[in-house]
Amino acid sequence: MSTLQYVIGMVLVLVALATVVATPLLIAHSRATYDHGPGCFWCHPRIPGTRR
Repeated sequence: MSTLQYVIGMVLVLVALATVVATPLLIAHSRATYDHGPGCFWCHPRIPGTRR
């Protein structure tokens, strides 16, 4: 196995692991019954360089 294949495989594994960990958290957050307001990063992300 070449180094490039190893690196690509590790990146894919890390992305899959992050997806598996984040999915239940995002589902629980989206089903919250209260309004968390504009301070919530998930609902109102602050992307640098964008105009408001």
